[in-house]
Amino acid sequence: MRQYTLRRLMFFVPVMLVTSAITFFAVNLVPGDVAQLFLGFDATQDDLLAFREATGLDRPIAQRYVEWLGGFLTGDPGKSLLGGVSIQGELQARFPVTLTLMFFSFGFTMFFGILFGTLAALYQDRGIDYFVRTASIFGSSIPDFFALTLLILVPAVLWRYAPPFGYVPIWEDPWRMLQQVVPPTLILSIGSAATLMRIQRSALLEVLRQDYVRTARAKGLPEMTVLLRHAMKNAMIPVLTVAGVLMSALLSGTIILERITSLPGIGNYIFNAVLNRDFNVIMTLTMYFALLVMLTNLIVDLLYAWVDPRIRYQ
Repeated sequence: MRQYTLRRLMFFVPVMLVTSAITFFAVNLVPGDVAQLFLGFDATQDDLLAFREATGLDRPIAQRYVEWLGGFLTGDPGKSLLGGVSIQGELQARFPVTLTLMFFSFGFTMFFGILFGTLAALYQDRGIDYFVRTASIFGSSIPDFFALTLLILVPAVLWRYAPPFGYVPIWEDPWRMLQQVVPPTLILSIGSAATLMRIQRSALLEVLRQDYVRTARAKGLPEMTVLLRHAMKNAMIPVLTVAGVLMSALLSGTIILERITSLPGIGNYIFNAVLNRDFNVIMTLTMYFALLVMLTNLIVDLLYAWVDPRIRYQ
């Protein structure tokens, strides 16, 4: 297991290098003058030349890539082209916001997905099962941006209530932080929880039909013991696989959430960077997102062996 983990971690290096190269050259080859985009069409040629020289845009693209990569590997991704603010400082201020959103949205996804998927499997072809299957189809069909917009519009129109905007850390005002975070993350988790419900239901139904489950019941074990000790753990492999994919989907969903609710997180930061073609910010956040996705996949693979002892990594 240790050797497998080390090999996977070493594999991160070429993947990150390829990702950085593709992203850097793709962003820089997009048509348009970045200096003119930042300074406006009224800027003089001297202003444009000074901006390019100050930001390094006048250098060859290969040289700029090597310089950026060297700074990133040493922990200094540089400064934003827009305002010259340190990217590392912005990430340190914004990361807790996005981490909080991810924690709540993924927690809601796992809780409701596994809970209702299990209930649907245990009460197959009954009222609960029909309700869960219908709700999962309905939840999967609602776009995130539409549901999050309704979260703001419906209370404002019906009850003259607007959720608090901005972000307050939990140690300063826990109740206000929960008001800001819980409703949008609950809405964001609807689609992913609906997907997880169906996976959990199908996987658990398949396990409950296995011979060892029938044997456990024939021995007279309580139904809860059969469910928790013999069925649930063996049904978790497909659930873990989908959960890893949903983690990446929720990460992209936080961009929409932060834009609609005006939360100062990383999603809002990368949206503004793409809108303004802020190369340094785009590159840095792309690398962090790629690293997060690879770490998520590695954790899921390692959890397979914990869930099913028959799995061994050589």
